[in-house]
Amino acid sequence: MVTAPAAFAGVTQTFVLGTSNTPSFASQDMAHLTIAEVGNNTVWTLAADWDNALNTRNPFIFGLQFTDTKTASPVNFNATNGTIVAKSLSATAVNFLTANKAGRFTDGEVATWTFNNTKLTDFSAFELHVNSVTANGGSVKFTKMTSAVPEPETYGMLLAGLGLIGFAARRRAAK
Repeated sequence: MVTAPAAFAGVTQTFVLGTSNTPSFASQDMAHLTIAEVGNNTVWTLAADWDNALNTRNPFIFGLQFTDTKTASPVNFNATNGTIVAKSLSATAVNFLTANKAGRFTDGEVATWTFNNTKLTDFSAFELHVNSVTANGGSVKFTKMTSAVPEPETYGMLLAGLGLIGFAARRRAAK
């Protein structure tokens, strides 16, 4: 399982979920999980975005498991893109509809929900479970973050640092 960093940079963190725990299934960007602190709450947005070639098998997200130190239950679930149905919401998982009908969480869809009275640091160990994704229709759990998507401030700090290095090198060459 992946544990979130002890300190988040800012009030929003995006995780790219895509490292496969099944050796025969290639790791790839499967979904983005963004958790934002809004007032005293955290707002979660899960967006499915996998390789379109996988869609011939009609894969869908079965659930997202995680560790929650506050044991708070999510509220205000909604689909911002698609007709996703939440099968169950708890302090350790959000599970989605699994039947072969409308309401499953598929590629290109987005779901959002809120945890009241929580902070980013209350959550860790995210595990995405995708069904019908392997060649034989099996499922894969993605238990590691491949990388975090940097916030705009990170890019600004990188550019400022490169500028300082360039300035120092130029100044040294002039002496």
